[in-house]
Amino acid sequence: MRLLFLLLTTFFPFSLFAVNLEIDMGAGVHYAGAKGTLVYTKELWKDSSGVIDHEVSTNGYMWINIKPDEKYWPNVRLEVTQYKSSGDSFIHIVGGSLIDGLISAIETQVPLVSINDRYYSSRLTLNEYEAFFFYDFYTESKNASCGVGFGLKKFVFDYSVTIIDGLAFSDNGGGTAPLLFFTSAYKFSEKSEEIQSSVSGDAKVYVFGDSTIYEYLVKLDFTKQYNATTELGIEMGFKETYYDIQGSDIVNVGGNMKSAGAFVGIVARFK
Repeated sequence: MRLLFLLLTTFFPFSLFAVNLEIDMGAGVHYAGAKGTLVYTKELWKDSSGVIDHEVSTNGYMWINIKPDEKYWPNVRLEVTQYKSSGDSFIHIVGGSLIDGLISAIETQVPLVSINDRYYSSRLTLNEYEAFFFYDFYTESKNASCGVGFGLKKFVFDYSVTIIDGLAFSDNGGGTAPLLFFTSAYKFSEKSEEIQSSVSGDAKVYVFGDSTIYEYLVKLDFTKQYNATTELGIEMGFKETYYDIQGSDIVNVGGNMKSAGAFVGIVARFK
């Protein structure tokens, strides 16, 4: 629903001015895990932490580039990505007198049982929604291009660990951050060839206060020309996303997370 809303609000101004568009789009799966540290900020668990070590999982993504054939009009890029991972987390609990008392009572009543400072099964969900405006440069070259722009990343996360029945360590929330956007591409094939191939890379960067967010990807794609206006094919590459959020720069949560791995998907171009 979020992507549909973004598409409708993006295409509306183009339709008002009857602008000719070139549309590139893709969707596929990203094979990545999650590693990092989450510092809990809410009062009950304040300063507790979970060191995340999740194995590789299958995650979905979708993107679309809208390129108007008009001078001075910016290109638009929209992306939706969903991460879902599970695995072990090393949990350190700082729960105040109530939680500390409960943990102490359990450990006293059940010999050889240790609750704090140990590994537990955990799960993480992270949804990302991005929108960018950017301009291409060196487009007079038939093969190479690069672009620079600006946009927003909205992210929503949910993290949870069940320690024992009735005692769960969890956190959720999200925020919105402005990012610089850089993109470049090189086409290996001439437009007259039936099979088109290219290599490209994107980078997104946010630095504010003590926090950092960055993402980069490199990919190859191969498309077949089906008619004068349509190309269909596949894309494959590598993508890494990194969050390091401190204090209340973006959202009231602290910690860091890195997710990196290969991706593969389908791609289409319409002119």
